[in-house]
Amino acid sequence: MNKEQAIAEKKAKMKELAESFSRLDESQRLEISRRMGGIRTIEGNPLSLRNTYLLIVQRPKVSLVGGFQQWRKAGRIVRKGEKSLLILCPATRKNKEQTEEGKEDIFFIGGNVFDISQTEPLTTAEASTLSLLPNV
Repeated sequence: MNKEQAIAEKKAKMKELAESFSRLDESQRLEISRRMGGIRTIEGNPLSLRNTYLLIVQRPKVSLVGGFQQWRKAGRIVRKGEKSLLILCPATRKNKEQTEEGKEDIFFIGGNVFDISQTEPLTTAEASTLSLLPNV
């Protein structure tokens, strides 16, 4: 699979997940929120109800998530072959017409995270090797 195909596949998957969330009524959304109690990132930040739903659909027993580099900094490594989970991450772009006011357009992009069950602790040798690499 080439890069363009991978991007198209990721976009299609994100669209499918977002549409399934949109079809939920308010009581179903509240039930998901109550049942999960909120999923947090490795940094302790709570995720939105939409991202909670996206994660549950992809991995029902998800508990604590983080990006590849976040897990590395926390002394854990994502196991080889694990597939990332998609969430929506806010991003900004300066509005070219209103730059003097400093306004920014907010939009969402797909982000990749991994559940703690997809990681394992770094061995001492791995940790010392990774400490030699630059933080990316």
